[in-house]
Amino acid sequence: MMAKRINFEVKEKMVSLAGTCFWFWNSFYSFLDSCGVPKSLQNRFPKEAFNKYQVMRNILSTLEENNQVDTINNIISNFYRLKQPVDKDYLDCKKALQLLDEFRKLVGSDPIEEEIKKREKKKAKQNYQKTINEKITYTKKLEELNAQFARLAALNELTPQQRGFKLEELFFDLLQLNEFEYSKPYRTPDGEQIDGHFRYEKFDYLVEVKWTDGLTKQKDLSIFDGKIRGKAQSTRGLFLSANGFDDNAVAKFSGDSPRIILMTGADLAIILSDQISFHDAMKAKVDAIVRFGNILYSLKT
Repeated sequence: MMAKRINFEVKEKMVSLAGTCFWFWNSFYSFLDSCGVPKSLQNRFPKEAFNKYQVMRNILSTLEENNQVDTINNIISNFYRLKQPVDKDYLDCKKALQLLDEFRKLVGSDPIEEEIKKREKKKAKQNYQKTINEKITYTKKLEELNAQFARLAALNELTPQQRGFKLEELFFDLLQLNEFEYSKPYRTPDGEQIDGHFRYEKFDYLVEVKWTDGLTKQKDLSIFDGKIRGKAQSTRGLFLSANGFDDNAVAKFSGDSPRIILMTGADLAIILSDQISFHDAMKAKVDAIVRFGNILYSLKT
């Protein structure tokens, strides 16, 4: 690989600055150390045999030959940020300041800052592309779930219970897609069947999923409410009923400290068609309960 060459004028200016900005060798060596120039390279040009101009020229040439671009940029950057000669009481300060000004104008910008900006821009571009790809993947998966839901509604040969099981699977696929912390159906130690659970805004939500021929009745909500109230105070419930809920059942569990969110098949269809995200749907339904005691907030509104 061909070594990267330093601009001739830039290189000559750095050689000149080595002699005009440093009087003491310790100051000069400290500068080289701060630039990341290896001690082994510095020791190849001892002060007994070389002056500071010669040391800088030899170091830059060696770094060029070894394609040590980062170290070269460190030297350029440190000279660029140098406001005055290091050992100013022993040097021609006016000449050094003039050379530093000429050097900054010649270089144009700090290469380290430029590299940082370049990397930040690259990272931002990568993050943007990642976001786009994630959105494409999310949309594709959501479309698949939406198609599954439509097929499920059209399969007349399935029993309501079979539809319920498949709707349950679809719902947890939706939770996974939206990166919710969840668990699938399980039984408690005393044998109580729970259709699943997920977490939202520090609350635990038990899940109940049903696909009945008609509206879900008060009895089903009563059983579900009992499961919730047997758990910690922070436990709430989400009841998904494909065909909706009986008005009496809704009225019974609304108002006084409601802990159940009701979701219909129509609500789910709106989410699956990407008209509203599941996160925003949950927020809307929770707000409706908190503000109005409305446990059956329709996502159509």
